[in-house]
Amino acid sequence: MQKRRILADASPTLGCVHGVVRTSAWDLAVECLDEALASGAVPSLARLGRLGQLGSLPSFIAALGEDDDMDALAEDFARERESLGLSPQEIAAELLVVARVLERHSESDARSAVEQCLVGFVERVTGELSERARRDPLTGLLNHRAFHAQLAAESARARRYRGSLALVAFDLDRFKETNDLYGHQEGDRLLRAFATALAGTVRETDFAGRTGGDEFAALLLEAGPRDVEGFLARLRERLPDGLSVSAGAAHLPAESSTAEQLVAAADRRLYADKTARAA
Repeated sequence: MQKRRILADASPTLGCVHGVVRTSAWDLAVECLDEALASGAVPSLARLGRLGQLGSLPSFIAALGEDDDMDALAEDFARERESLGLSPQEIAAELLVVARVLERHSESDARSAVEQCLVGFVERVTGELSERARRDPLTGLLNHRAFHAQLAAESARARRYRGSLALVAFDLDRFKETNDLYGHQEGDRLLRAFATALAGTVRETDFAGRTGGDEFAALLLEAGPRDVEGFLARLRERLPDGLSVSAGAAHLPAESSTAEQLVAAADRRLYADKTARAA
Protein backbone atom coordinates (compact mmCIF):
# COMPACT_ATOMS: atom_id res chain seq x y z
CA MET A 1 0.00 0.00 0.00
CA GLN A 2 1.27 3.42 -0.92
CA LYS A 3 2.28 5.46 2.09
CA ARG A 4 -0.10 8.32 2.85
CA ARG A 5 1.35 11.80 2.79
CA ILE A 6 -0.13 14.12 5.42
CA LEU A 7 -0.38 17.71 4.29
CA ALA A 8 1.10 20.32 6.57
CA ASP A 9 -0.96 23.14 5.05
CA ALA A 10 -4.29 21.94 6.37
CA SER A 11 -7.20 24.35 5.97
CA PRO A 12 -10.88 24.66 6.96
CA THR A 13 -11.88 22.88 3.73
CA LEU A 14 -11.21 19.68 5.66
CA GLY A 15 -14.63 19.99 7.27
CA CYS A 16 -15.93 17.41 4.81
CA VAL A 17 -14.30 14.16 5.88
CA HIS A 18 -14.17 10.86 4.02
CA GLY A 19 -12.81 8.71 6.88
CA VAL A 20 -14.65 7.45 9.96
CA VAL A 21 -14.67 10.90 11.61
CA ARG A 22 -18.12 12.50 11.44
CA THR A 23 -17.32 15.78 13.20
CA SER A 24 -15.40 18.48 11.30
CA ALA A 25 -11.72 17.51 11.30
CA TRP A 26 -10.76 21.18 11.47
CA ASP A 27 -12.96 21.83 14.52
CA LEU A 28 -11.64 18.71 16.22
CA ALA A 29 -8.06 19.76 15.54
CA VAL A 30 -8.67 23.21 17.03
CA GLU A 31 -10.26 21.64 20.11
CA CYS A 32 -7.33 19.22 20.49
CA LEU A 33 -4.85 22.05 20.14
CA ASP A 34 -6.62 24.23 22.71
CA GLU A 35 -6.73 21.36 25.19
CA ALA A 36 -3.06 20.50 24.65
CA LEU A 37 -2.06 24.12 25.22
CA ALA A 38 -4.31 24.56 28.27
CA SER A 39 -3.08 21.39 29.93
CA GLY A 40 0.59 22.11 29.21
CA ALA A 41 0.94 18.59 27.81
CA VAL A 42 2.78 19.87 24.71
CA PRO A 43 4.77 22.94 25.83
CA SER A 44 6.69 23.27 22.54
CA LEU A 45 3.44 24.28 20.79
CA ALA A 46 3.36 27.56 22.75
CA ARG A 47 6.26 29.02 20.76
CA LEU A 48 4.57 28.42 17.39
CA GLY A 49 2.03 30.51 15.53
CA ARG A 50 -1.54 29.26 15.20
CA LEU A 51 -1.10 27.63 11.80
CA GLY A 52 2.20 26.12 12.90
CA GLN A 53 0.51 24.72 15.98
CA LEU A 54 -2.18 23.08 13.89
CA GLY A 55 0.29 21.85 11.28
CA SER A 56 -0.88 18.51 9.89
CA LEU A 57 -3.27 17.79 12.76
CA PRO A 58 -6.49 18.46 10.78
CA SER A 59 -5.28 16.27 7.90
CA PHE A 60 -4.23 13.56 10.36
CA ILE A 61 -7.67 13.51 11.98
CA ALA A 62 -9.35 13.53 8.57
CA ALA A 63 -7.29 10.52 7.49
CA LEU A 64 -8.24 8.36 10.48
CA GLY A 65 -9.95 5.23 9.27
CA GLU A 66 -9.41 6.18 5.63
CA ASP A 67 -6.14 4.25 5.38
CA ASP A 68 -5.50 0.77 6.74
CA ASP A 69 -1.81 1.54 7.28
CA MET A 70 -1.96 3.17 10.70
CA ASP A 71 1.80 2.79 11.19
CA ALA A 72 2.50 4.88 8.09
CA LEU A 73 -0.11 7.44 9.13
CA ALA A 74 1.46 7.70 12.60
CA GLU A 75 4.98 8.00 11.17
CA ASP A 76 4.01 10.78 8.77
CA PHE A 77 2.30 12.72 11.54
CA ALA A 78 5.16 12.18 13.99
CA ARG A 79 7.82 13.26 11.47
CA GLU A 80 5.93 16.48 10.78
CA ARG A 81 5.59 17.20 14.50
CA GLU A 82 9.25 16.39 15.08
CA SER A 83 10.15 18.90 12.36
CA LEU A 84 8.33 21.54 14.42
CA GLY A 85 10.51 20.73 17.43
CA LEU A 86 8.17 18.46 19.41
CA SER A 87 9.83 15.75 21.49
CA PRO A 88 8.67 12.10 21.35
CA GLN A 89 7.01 12.56 24.76
CA GLU A 90 5.11 15.60 23.47
CA ILE A 91 3.95 13.77 20.34
CA ALA A 92 2.66 10.88 22.44
CA ALA A 93 0.91 13.36 24.77
CA GLU A 94 -0.70 15.10 21.80
CA LEU A 95 -2.01 11.78 20.46
CA LEU A 96 -3.51 11.06 23.87
CA VAL A 97 -5.23 14.46 23.79
CA VAL A 98 -6.62 13.66 20.33
CA ALA A 99 -7.94 10.34 21.62
CA ARG A 100 -9.69 12.05 24.56
CA VAL A 101 -11.31 14.68 22.35
CA LEU A 102 -12.53 12.06 19.89
CA GLU A 103 -13.97 10.06 22.79
CA ARG A 104 -15.91 13.12 24.00
CA HIS A 105 -17.41 13.46 20.54
CA SER A 106 -18.37 9.76 20.48
CA GLU A 107 -15.91 9.15 17.63
CA SER A 108 -15.06 5.68 18.94
CA ASP A 109 -13.74 4.28 15.65
CA ALA A 110 -11.47 7.28 15.14
CA ARG A 111 -10.31 7.09 18.77
CA SER A 112 -9.37 3.44 18.22
CA ALA A 113 -7.42 4.44 15.11
CA VAL A 114 -5.53 7.07 17.14
CA GLU A 115 -4.70 4.49 19.79
CA GLN A 116 -3.35 2.27 17.02
CA CYS A 117 -1.22 5.16 15.79
CA LEU A 118 0.03 5.75 19.32
CA VAL A 119 1.10 2.12 19.67
CA GLY A 120 2.91 2.29 16.32
CA PHE A 121 4.66 5.52 17.30
CA VAL A 122 5.79 4.16 20.67
CA GLU A 123 7.12 1.01 19.01
CA ARG A 124 9.10 3.09 16.50
CA VAL A 125 10.57 5.34 19.18
CA THR A 126 11.42 2.36 21.37
CA GLY A 127 13.15 0.67 18.43
CA GLU A 128 15.14 3.80 17.62
CA LEU A 129 16.21 4.19 21.26
CA SER A 130 17.24 0.53 21.39
CA GLU A 131 19.31 0.90 18.24
CA ARG A 132 20.85 4.14 19.53
CA ALA A 133 21.90 2.32 22.69
CA ARG A 134 23.91 -0.10 20.53
CA ARG A 135 25.80 2.65 18.73
CA ASP A 136 28.91 4.62 19.58
CA PRO A 137 27.74 8.26 19.67
CA LEU A 138 30.89 9.67 18.04
CA THR A 139 31.23 7.29 15.09
CA GLY A 140 27.84 5.63 14.69
CA LEU A 141 29.46 2.20 14.69
CA LEU A 142 28.45 -0.58 17.08
CA ASN A 143 29.73 0.13 20.57
CA HIS A 144 31.93 -2.27 22.55
CA ARG A 145 29.07 -4.15 24.17
CA ALA A 146 26.98 -4.50 21.01
CA PHE A 147 29.94 -5.58 18.88
CA HIS A 148 31.04 -8.29 21.31
CA ALA A 149 27.46 -9.52 21.64
CA GLN A 150 27.32 -9.81 17.85
CA LEU A 151 30.68 -11.55 17.83
CA ALA A 152 29.47 -14.12 20.37
CA ALA A 153 26.28 -14.75 18.40
CA GLU A 154 28.04 -15.10 15.04
CA SER A 155 30.74 -17.36 16.52
CA ALA A 156 28.07 -19.69 17.92
CA ARG A 157 26.23 -19.66 14.58
CA ALA A 158 29.42 -20.44 12.66
CA ARG A 159 30.17 -23.41 14.92
CA ARG A 160 26.60 -24.68 14.68
CA TYR A 161 26.39 -24.52 10.89
CA ARG A 162 30.06 -25.18 10.13
CA GLY A 163 30.59 -21.68 8.81
CA SER A 164 33.59 -19.40 9.04
CA LEU A 165 34.33 -15.84 10.04
CA ALA A 166 37.24 -13.48 10.50
CA LEU A 167 37.80 -10.91 13.20
CA VAL A 168 40.01 -7.94 12.29
CA ALA A 169 41.17 -5.69 15.14
CA PHE A 170 42.45 -2.14 14.47
CA ASP A 171 44.37 0.48 16.40
CA LEU A 172 45.08 3.97 15.08
CA ASP A 173 48.80 4.67 14.81
CA ARG A 174 50.25 7.50 16.93
CA PHE A 175 46.78 8.49 18.08
CA LYS A 176 47.85 9.58 21.57
CA GLU A 177 50.55 11.80 20.10
CA THR A 178 48.00 13.45 17.82
CA ASN A 179 45.62 14.03 20.72
CA ASP A 180 48.35 15.50 22.90
CA LEU A 181 49.75 17.70 20.16
CA TYR A 182 46.61 18.92 18.37
CA GLY A 183 43.83 18.36 20.92
CA HIS A 184 40.77 16.17 21.18
CA GLN A 185 38.94 17.80 18.29
CA GLU A 186 41.60 16.57 15.87
CA GLY A 187 41.56 13.18 17.57
CA ASP A 188 37.79 12.96 17.16
CA ARG A 189 38.12 13.94 13.51
CA LEU A 190 40.52 11.04 12.92
CA LEU A 191 38.24 8.62 14.75
CA ARG A 192 35.28 9.66 12.61
CA ALA A 193 37.37 9.50 9.43
CA PHE A 194 38.48 5.96 10.16
CA ALA A 195 34.97 4.89 11.16
CA THR A 196 33.62 6.26 7.87
CA ALA A 197 36.25 4.34 5.90
CA LEU A 198 35.58 1.15 7.86
CA ALA A 199 31.80 1.40 7.49
CA GLY A 200 32.21 2.00 3.78
CA THR A 201 34.42 -1.07 3.33
CA VAL A 202 32.51 -3.78 5.22
CA ARG A 203 29.78 -5.64 3.37
CA GLU A 204 26.13 -5.42 4.38
CA THR A 205 26.46 -8.83 6.04
CA ASP A 206 29.52 -7.79 8.09
CA PHE A 207 29.76 -5.77 11.32
CA ALA A 208 31.97 -2.86 12.34
CA GLY A 209 32.45 -1.48 15.82
CA ARG A 210 34.40 0.92 17.96
CA THR A 211 35.67 -1.28 20.77
CA GLY A 212 37.78 1.24 22.71
CA GLY A 213 39.24 4.76 22.61
CA ASP A 214 41.11 4.39 19.31
CA GLU A 215 40.37 0.70 18.86
CA PHE A 216 38.04 -0.68 16.22
CA ALA A 217 37.07 -4.09 14.90
CA ALA A 218 35.39 -5.68 11.91
CA LEU A 219 33.61 -9.01 11.87
CA LEU A 220 33.65 -10.53 8.40
CA LEU A 221 31.28 -13.44 7.82
CA GLU A 222 32.30 -16.38 5.64
CA ALA A 223 35.72 -14.83 5.12
CA GLY A 224 39.12 -16.51 4.80
CA PRO A 225 42.68 -15.09 4.76
CA ARG A 226 42.46 -13.90 1.15
CA ASP A 227 39.17 -12.15 1.85
CA VAL A 228 40.80 -10.34 4.76
CA GLU A 229 43.75 -9.28 2.60
CA GLY A 230 41.40 -7.81 0.02
CA PHE A 231 39.35 -6.13 2.72
CA LEU A 232 42.42 -4.47 4.26
CA ALA A 233 43.64 -3.31 0.87
CA ARG A 234 40.28 -1.69 0.07
CA LEU A 235 40.13 -0.12 3.53
CA ARG A 236 43.57 1.47 3.26
CA GLU A 237 42.61 2.95 -0.10
CA ARG A 238 39.78 4.77 1.65
CA LEU A 239 41.91 6.24 4.43
CA PRO A 240 42.70 9.96 4.13
CA ASP A 241 46.31 11.12 3.99
CA GLY A 242 47.99 11.14 7.36
CA LEU A 243 45.81 8.42 8.86
CA SER A 244 47.30 4.96 9.29
CA VAL A 245 46.25 1.97 11.37
CA SER A 246 47.70 -1.27 12.63
CA ALA A 247 45.65 -4.42 12.16
CA GLY A 248 45.51 -8.01 13.31
CA ALA A 249 43.20 -10.75 12.03
CA ALA A 250 42.13 -14.14 13.33
CA HIS A 251 39.87 -16.83 11.87
CA LEU A 252 37.23 -19.24 13.07
CA PRO A 253 37.28 -22.24 12.92
CA ALA A 254 40.72 -22.46 11.31
CA GLU A 255 42.59 -21.30 14.41
CA SER A 256 39.97 -20.49 17.04
CA SER A 257 36.89 -22.28 18.32
CA THR A 258 35.39 -19.56 20.55
CA ALA A 259 34.86 -15.81 20.43
CA GLU A 260 37.33 -15.34 23.29
CA GLN A 261 40.08 -17.23 21.45
CA LEU A 262 39.34 -15.25 18.31
CA VAL A 263 39.72 -11.93 20.16
CA ALA A 264 42.95 -13.05 21.83
CA ALA A 265 44.50 -14.16 18.53
CA ALA A 266 43.48 -10.95 16.73
CA ASP A 267 44.88 -8.85 19.59
CA ARG A 268 48.23 -10.67 19.48
CA ARG A 269 48.58 -10.00 15.76
CA LEU A 270 47.47 -6.42 16.19
CA TYR A 271 50.16 -5.87 18.83
CA ALA A 272 52.80 -7.49 16.59
CA ASP A 273 51.79 -5.26 13.66
CA LYS A 274 51.81 -2.14 15.82
CA THR A 275 55.25 -3.00 17.24
CA ALA A 276 56.64 -3.55 13.75
CA ARG A 277 55.23 -0.21 12.53
CA ALA A 278 56.75 1.64 15.47
CA ALA A 279 60.21 0.12 14.93
